[in-house]
Amino acid sequence: MNKQEFSSLTLTSDYFILILNAILNQFKEKHQLTYLPKSSQLYGYGNYDESKPSLKEDFEEISTDFINGKYLYDKTREFHKGKPIIKLNKYYKELILAYLNIEDIASFINENSTSEDEKEKQLLLVYDKNIDKTDYYVNYYFGEDNVILKGKTVITNNWKKIRHTFVYPQEDGSIKEHYNFGNITRREDTVHIHTKTLLDGKLVEGATEIYYIGHNEPSYAKFLIGSYCTFDIYTNTVAGETILEKCSSKEQMEEKCLSEIIPPYIALEIRNKRIVNKSVVPKTFLEISSKSPYSSIYAKIPGTYEITFLLPDGIEEVFQFQILKNNFRIITLTKDVYIENDAISLLNKGSILHLKLNFAGIILLHSIDIYFKTYYLKGNKKEYKCVFSGIDNENRLVNGKGKLKFKPIINEDYFEE
Repeated sequence: MNKQEFSSLTLTSDYFILILNAILNQFKEKHQLTYLPKSSQLYGYGNYDESKPSLKEDFEEISTDFINGKYLYDKTREFHKGKPIIKLNKYYKELILAYLNIEDIASFINENSTSEDEKEKQLLLVYDKNIDKTDYYVNYYFGEDNVILKGKTVITNNWKKIRHTFVYPQEDGSIKEHYNFGNITRREDTVHIHTKTLLDGKLVEGATEIYYIGHNEPSYAKFLIGSYCTFDIYTNTVAGETILEKCSSKEQMEEKCLSEIIPPYIALEIRNKRIVNKSVVPKTFLEISSKSPYSSIYAKIPGTYEITFLLPDGIEEVFQFQILKNNFRIITLTKDVYIENDAISLLNKGSILHLKLNFAGIILLHSIDIYFKTYYLKGNKKEYKCVFSGIDNENRLVNGKGKLKFKPIINEDYFEE
């Protein structure tokens, strides 16, 4: 094993607690203490008493520089939160080794082994066998032309550098590749990725990605779920969900990426999870999108609704709700019924209003799609007709007709004169 050490000290949680306990035992022995003081006094931060013993004062006896007493306390919090890998900066590493009179960290590891597996894991972190460890992933996302696409993602330099190779299958069986290169920054329980892409022989700004990793080392994770924001091959600005699946080798990554098969556990999660903004600069609100001309109809949606669902065997289920005029939020007016998810859309050039509702609580329905004509939104009748389809609370498919009552709330301030 090549013994070129990192400037910092990266510890598994098992070895971090061993070193921390050694520090605390040394502290008690030095100051002849039976019990440790409270955290602020022990580590030397906040309103601690400088006249009493603290690790901050002990460390400052070793170093002539200012010591941040809260640094080691924060590392102990990382340990208690379950973080498997804890990193000490070079300055604190040298302080701790001097405080414990440890000349060789490898000797400490070998002499204080909890198990052979843990010892091997710790030695790999200490020495340069891991300094340029490479991780391989298949990158899945819902891409151009409304298909699930793949990419090859290679992460190097101890999770500091990243290279994406996005693969686009062609009709003739060939593939085209697009490349992104970037840097990775870790912030608490997320990693932030900023990349550049090769365009006309030059590297230009590419994508921004964020992945949740929890309090774990990302290279240990089998899957990472994140979001991206970039531009696509048609120069539209796009955003969506992406999933990285870990591969055991470069060869496995290549094989999975070139396969035509999309795993169902991937398709289930990311299909249609994509936002596409067309490359236009609208002059008026009517040019924002193809839906914009129907915004005057959308403005009539706010109001109070009562829908009576006519179910089989003569059963009727009444649901009352309101769509607010200020933000188009749907709120329930029926007692003991909660709306878990909802969606509002206009269909067929604005002539049909589609409401999609998922319920929880005391109601015979679980998930329902409701359709009715938008000219009913004028509210000049006592009762209208609608149709519905969905799933009831016993997981049965249902559909039928309904009776709709609607009282509009019109806000005339939406539009410019």
